[in-house]
Amino acid sequence: MSVQPGVGYTFADSSQGTTLTIHQPWSPWVGYYAQVSYHPLQVYGLWYDTETNTAFYKVYPGTINNIVPQIEIDTSAWVKLDRLTDGIPDPPEGIITTSAGIFYIYLRTGPDGTSSQYPSDDTSSSRYPRIISTGTVQTDTDTEAYILLAHGSINASNVITCYQDVSSSLWADRIKLGTTTAQYYYARI
Repeated sequence: MSVQPGVGYTFADSSQGTTLTIHQPWSPWVGYYAQVSYHPLQVYGLWYDTETNTAFYKVYPGTINNIVPQIEIDTSAWVKLDRLTDGIPDPPEGIITTSAGIFYIYLRTGPDGTSSQYPSDDTSSSRYPRIISTGTVQTDTDTEAYILLAHGSINASNVITCYQDVSSSLWADRIKLGTTTAQYYYARI
C-alpha cells in the first residue's frame, strides 16, 4: 500500500520504518506572534518613572452593568477607559498609590444619590464606576462598593509585580435591607 504526500504533511515508508512529517505549509499572518491579547478590566502597561518616583498603570476597557468605568489620570481628572483622541484609541494612564510598596487597584461603584440607581450613570458623580489605586484594603459601605481588579507590589529596585484578580466585564447587584449595610454581588459576563 502506498500513501502519497498531502497538504500539510509528507510521508515516507521504507524497510527501516514509516515516518509522517507534519509541517505548517503556510506563513502565519503578519503580527501573529507579536499580538497581545487583553481581557476586559485587565491591568496592564505598568511602569515606573524614576525621575518622578511615580508608578503608572492602564486598564483595558470593560464594563460593569454595561457602563464603561473612568480612571483617575491625575489628582482631579477622571477619563473613561475607552477614550479616543482624534478617532484613535488613547488609553488613559492611572497613578499607582502604595503603602509600604503594596498596592490595590479597585473598581469603585455606588448608587446614584438621587434615584438610587446602581451603579450611578452620572459621569460627574463620585458614585459613577471609577478605577482607583490605593495602598490599603477597601471595604464596602452603603454608598461605595469595591471589587479588587488587581493587587501587587513595587520593590526597592522599582520592579512592579501585579496579580490580576478579575478577568472579564462584570454585572453587579446592590441589596439594601432596612438599616443594615448594603451588600454587593458580582457576576462575570
